[in-house]
Amino acid sequence: MKTLFSTTTNSLGQPIAYPHGGTPEVIALFVEMAPGEETGWHHHPVPLLGYILAGELTVYQAGGEKREVRAGEVSLESVNVVHKGVNEGAVPLQMVVFVAGLKDVPFTIEDEAPLEEKTG
Repeated sequence: MKTLFSTTTNSLGQPIAYPHGGTPEVIALFVEMAPGEETGWHHHPVPLLGYILAGELTVYQAGGEKREVRAGEVSLESVNVVHKGVNEGAVPLQMVVFVAGLKDVPFTIEDEAPLEEKTG
């Protein structure tokens, strides 16, 4: 067995906090993004992590922070912080996403672009 990732905080240093107030639900998704494709601005109200199988993902936080996640790396996303993911690479991105959420509660919520992007 090989540990791929272990942490007590997410990508922004927020302590991991599991959701309360509903029926717990774990979801696993396979996500593909073509070169140049992006997610749009959004946030997650629950913990979500992605394991990059191929390609790379650039994550932009609304506060201006930028980080890159490459094949073989894991990203534990920020909670309740607006961000977007962009495949700025030359090959398709493939990743497995795991959500620790609540049944019947969306794990991704669309947001508007930050003011600096709207006026930039």
